[in-house]
Amino acid sequence: MNSHSKGALILASLFERVGEYFSGASPSAGELATADLAEQLAESWDIAIEKRIIPTETLGSTGVEAPGGFVIDMDRVRARQLSGTRRYDEYELILRNVAIVAAGVRLYLNVLSKAEWTMNPAEDQEQNPRAQEIADTAYDMMFDMTSPWSSVVRKTAMYRFNGFSILEWTAKKREDGQIGMLDVENRPQRTITRWDLDDNGTVKGCWQMAFGKPEIYLPRGKVIYAVDDSLTESPEGYGLFDHLQSIADKLKGFTELEELGFETDLRGMPVARAPLGDIQNQKANHGIAGETGANIGNSWAARMTAPLRTFIRGHVKNRKQGLLLDSETYKSVGGDSQAPSPQAKWSVELLQGQSTSFDAIANAINREIEQAARIMGVEHLLLGKDGSGSLALSKTKQSGFYLTVTSTLLDMVEIYERDWLQPLADMNGWPDELVPSMGVEEISESDVVELVDAISKLATAGAPLLPNDPVIGEIRDMFGVSRPPDEAMDMDASLLAEPDAEEDIPDVPEDVEKRQRIRKWITSRRSKKRMARAKQRGA
Repeated sequence: MNSHSKGALILASLFERVGEYFSGASPSAGELATADLAEQLAESWDIAIEKRIIPTETLGSTGVEAPGGFVIDMDRVRARQLSGTRRYDEYELILRNVAIVAAGVRLYLNVLSKAEWTMNPAEDQEQNPRAQEIADTAYDMMFDMTSPWSSVVRKTAMYRFNGFSILEWTAKKREDGQIGMLDVENRPQRTITRWDLDDNGTVKGCWQMAFGKPEIYLPRGKVIYAVDDSLTESPEGYGLFDHLQSIADKLKGFTELEELGFETDLRGMPVARAPLGDIQNQKANHGIAGETGANIGNSWAARMTAPLRTFIRGHVKNRKQGLLLDSETYKSVGGDSQAPSPQAKWSVELLQGQSTSFDAIANAINREIEQAARIMGVEHLLLGKDGSGSLALSKTKQSGFYLTVTSTLLDMVEIYERDWLQPLADMNGWPDELVPSMGVEEISESDVVELVDAISKLATAGAPLLPNDPVIGEIRDMFGVSRPPDEAMDMDASLLAEPDAEEDIPDVPEDVEKRQRIRKWITSRRSKKRMARAKQRGA
């Protein structure tokens, strides 16, 4: 039984029951009607199932709502301060006003910019002189721009915090006749107003509107585009500042309460007392010319209480703060005499507050700071602030931080290969199989003591280092000790095995020697060889 017959039987059974229900006394008529309808639906069903699948055709989409190029994110619309480009102003306030965020971002960017970048010959083309020449030329182009490469790395890496980064590259003709890069300049997120998306949600470009300039279009092939799309399909991404917004709002409120407590001498709210009844009775005798009716004496009464009202509104403690009050007191009336009472008519005091509330505010502030540090992965910056923590815990948290930095560098290698290196290859006409690949130094904390201890254990196990081993020079660099002259590193001839005279010892290239050092290098997860084969199959 084929799929067409199976579909017909299933639908026929379903519609037979429906037909029996509605047909009443003539079930045969219902059976005939439902059988015909089931046959027609089964045919259309089988046609849809057996429709030819085209592998190169994209059927679905990301589901991003962007009418007119304006991305609509309902979560951000509900949080009004995060809607539109206005949220980047909020992000800037977070970066400026929250100390742990500023310290974490600067540490993150400084560690990223410290990494050393390389340009490697194409895969399986290391012995090809032309491939090495192209790699050397591309490496020289990295540092032949107006902006230093470290600045480009820092601007690009901000996509982890803002959600996305866009940098525009500008080409130039070099003295050697090849096409290089004049500069790679940042395009701030707040200036990106609209996005150009295809039917599937893929970014084709964007529009930028800078202050005092008309809106311009930036095509996708002209920019370096990095996006943190781990939690969203929006072209604007979802960065760490989105998570920090609510924490920053709470910190601002708690800090204002704490500041208010210090300004009020850590005790409470000012309370002033004045003989308002006497003022009310006497204001008619102090009216100003021109006042009539209910306004008689109001100006005098307002002047009488103005110093107290001013003190209540702005009672911040300072060197010049002071208040002059009438020393007259109320009089106690009893019998035939009136005696002064200890209660003054004019007085100012602070409404007492509980001292425990300030500890609660401090704890709340510290809790929010720790939350922000945890989101950014820089908890190790807070270890030891209250006498707690350990060296093992610090190393564990630092390792997690360096793992995050390394992951970002790995993503940026692919981003630069796609949006910076590939345009250079296209403009210069480099063959696909000779396009070099980029590499970057893996960021990790090198513990010199642990390294020396491991080498010592190797020596004890029977694998000692030779005097001219490159590792010794690297360890000297870590300790900040100068290396000995080259002739001092020469070994005694008796310690070396005599090489075969007929065997040629090849020279180790400088870049290969660098890669053999203690530093670890990471390269793109893409395989140039596989990419080239894919292009050949497509052709």
